[in-house]
Amino acid sequence: MYRETIRQNIAEIVEPLLQTQGFELVELQLQQRKGQWLVRVFADAEGGISLEDCQRLSRDIGQAFDTEDLIAASYVLEVSSPGLARPLRTARDFQRQRQRMVTVFLTPPHMGHVQQTGRVAAVTASHLVLHLPPDTPLTIPLPQIDYGVVELEFK
Repeated sequence: MYRETIRQNIAEIVEPLLQTQGFELVELQLQQRKGQWLVRVFADAEGGISLEDCQRLSRDIGQAFDTEDLIAASYVLEVSSPGLARPLRTARDFQRQRQRMVTVFLTPPHMGHVQQTGRVAAVTASHLVLHLPPDTPLTIPLPQIDYGVVELEFK
């Protein structure tokens, strides 16, 4: 319970701070190790996030934590990009990947398949449309998608 309270308090500080600078919070991880907290903030933006962005955000978030006296124990703060292997979970995540090849992992299976690979054709608030090779559309309800990953394409 205490951990979830801290996590919520951190998110309430981090999300608006990121948004005012044009970034979004992709994931927030909180772990306790040897008496100190490890806080991992994964941020992204439409055009990506640079190392300099991460450094600046780390300073800003650290200052906000210290000002709010948010974490009583010592902590380590890491701010980074979610990277290429970032799991796609929301409609917005899939929208950003329009026209790219993705693999989605389904729970429960959809039409007898536990995963599908195709090009993101359309995304709504409730459905993802993939074009399976050669060009067969498949509509999948978003709640059935556990997560997706971008497939690297070599040309």
